Amino acid sequence: MVLAGGAGAIARYLVDSRMSATATRAAARRAAASSRHEQAGPADGSTGEARGAVDELPVPVGTIVVNITACLILGVLTGWAQTEAAASAASLTRVLGTGLMGGYSTFSTASVEGARLAALGRWRAAAAHGLGMMAACLAAGALGMALGAGLAG
Repeated sequence: MVLAGGAGAIARYLVDSRMSATATRAAARRAAASSRHEQAGPADGSTGEARGAVDELPVPVGTIVVNITACLILGVLTGWAQTEAAASAASLTRVLGTGLMGGYSTFSTASVEGARLAALGRWRAAAAHGLGMMAACLAAGALGMALGAGLAG
């Protein structure tokens, strides 16, 4: 169980790091494109005030991806565990579900990230983050359970 939890935590770190780096690069490209547009002067006559995609706390893409994929995988395990084919593998499903997925998922981090968005006055982003992730995770879990049940037969 401990080894599975450690493996899950390492997987979480790798996925979160990769997704966060990708989102940061994309935000930097958008900010650079916006800056180039502003230097040329906006066509609509506005002041061209910077939108500052990099200056704001980005949406925590890595944590969102980790939690949605964790719910999908745990759903598959749960759906499969409820079939006759999985009866002999109860210990394995507990280790994978509790250990691996417990180490991989990170709802406490997601909660703190939502609170940080709210503390910065980004109430819409905080609400979208919390409610959107909850809805996506519920959908991923339900899809996973259906897929897992289908694995047996």
